[in-house]
Amino acid sequence: MKKLSVPQFYDEEMGVFLNGRQVMGRCPIPGCTSDKAYADECSLGHQFLPSELIDPVSCLSGRKPTLKEVKNWYFDLDHCIDMIKEYNVFLRRNTNTRKYQLETVEEFLKKPLVYVPRKYVENPEELSVKLPCHKMIDDEKKNSIVFEFENLEDRDEAKAILEKLDIHYTSGKTLVPFRLSGNVEWGVPFPECEELKDLTFWVWPESLWAPVSFTKAYLRQIGSEDEVSKWWDDDEAAVYQFIGEDNIYFYAIAQTGLFAGLQVPKGTKPDMEKMHMSHIIANRHLLYMNAKASSSSEIKPPMADELLKFYTKDQLRMHFMSLGLSSKSVGFKPQVFMEKEEQTGADMVLKEGNLITNVFNRLIRSCFYAIQNNYDGKIPEGEVASEIKDMAESTVLEYERYMYNHEFHRISYVLDDFIRAINKHWVNNVKLADSKGDMELRKQIVVDCFYACKVMAILVHPIAPEGCEMFRDYMNIGEELWNWDHILKPISFYVGNLAKHEFKVLEPRVDFFKKHECQTSKYH
Repeated sequence: MKKLSVPQFYDEEMGVFLNGRQVMGRCPIPGCTSDKAYADECSLGHQFLPSELIDPVSCLSGRKPTLKEVKNWYFDLDHCIDMIKEYNVFLRRNTNTRKYQLETVEEFLKKPLVYVPRKYVENPEELSVKLPCHKMIDDEKKNSIVFEFENLEDRDEAKAILEKLDIHYTSGKTLVPFRLSGNVEWGVPFPECEELKDLTFWVWPESLWAPVSFTKAYLRQIGSEDEVSKWWDDDEAAVYQFIGEDNIYFYAIAQTGLFAGLQVPKGTKPDMEKMHMSHIIANRHLLYMNAKASSSSEIKPPMADELLKFYTKDQLRMHFMSLGLSSKSVGFKPQVFMEKEEQTGADMVLKEGNLITNVFNRLIRSCFYAIQNNYDGKIPEGEVASEIKDMAESTVLEYERYMYNHEFHRISYVLDDFIRAINKHWVNNVKLADSKGDMELRKQIVVDCFYACKVMAILVHPIAPEGCEMFRDYMNIGEELWNWDHILKPISFYVGNLAKHEFKVLEPRVDFFKKHECQTSKYH
């Protein structure tokens, strides 16, 4: 941690310092396509110093703010480049961290760069000798000459020289000191240190340790506060953090530096395998009607309570999981929020949810009604057909692989194939059994499909828990049903003698996975 005096935006008309979101401008990072930049970061997560923001405007007065020197505490994140590089290599070689996430991190691990447009430089060599120690990259095919420095101090000295020479420049991505404190009065108080007082924690470092605080608060609530290290500092614990791609800088870079600094004694080399770090899962943007939307932009996305007026939680989870945000930004297009003339065809938000509200729901009901009408409410004794067991095993292995690799959209395909295949097995064989009066085939279908429904329920449980819990309740099986170690076991493993086990009676037209009431009135 070090004390730095850094320029901060000040609104002369309003007489106040401005926080990061109260200043708008353009990102100074070359090639950045962000539509919005704040005091020290843009909407794509690029970090820069306030003095680098292009065309700043105060959101309070609408005027150009001034810069005033303010002392704050910073973390030496720029000194962690080598360690973070090593950790990124470790993640690439030994973990399932998403490739584009690792590549995004690497973009910030370059030496400090300054780009000078070629049109401002008559003699590159003449300019080069005026700058502190650096490497000049003069590619005639490029529009800018690049100056690479060993540290931020040399880069900032070069920037000051360029400004005196009235030469325009932009800075490249690199790690800059990570601000720990700020001047917002309503923030969490920062400890007084070296005569710096009345400071508060800056929002971003506070957000990094907030999950630890939440864990501690919950454990205190249940009388287990001493167990916080069991969740955050134990070799048997794993912490997964799902974030948007524009927050990779904070959670995969700043957090790595901070957490490593807390675990590794100063001057020692960190052991990457022994450090307790969060497993970061970064997603691309979910676009609303193909446009980037946020609460702070002109385009506002619908809030959760608005969506739940038209869609169930299960339908939304099934849809979001299928979108493939691991590899690309995808549009979210709920028809109920479209203009009437745009509402053509089926509502795609319902497509994946129909798999459970229609197909899976119908299959479970058919199984229960079959045993109630034909087998005194009991599952008949019998061995599950090998083709059904093989299909279940193959599905479980695919599901595990895609879950491990965070390819959640592929799980949608796996579930779709399995549920529809078993449903087809039921429909085709029931017709065949009825046409032949084959009661043995009828019994085999019930044995096969009840087993498959049990496997399906375990697979679907993380996505649509309420309907799956209802299935477990009607099966009259305890929480042990969700033990993944036994997912391929027969139903008798859970209930013992099938001939003696009682299932709950399923009344007519009872649904395990329900559609939203507005959809029921629409379709019926």
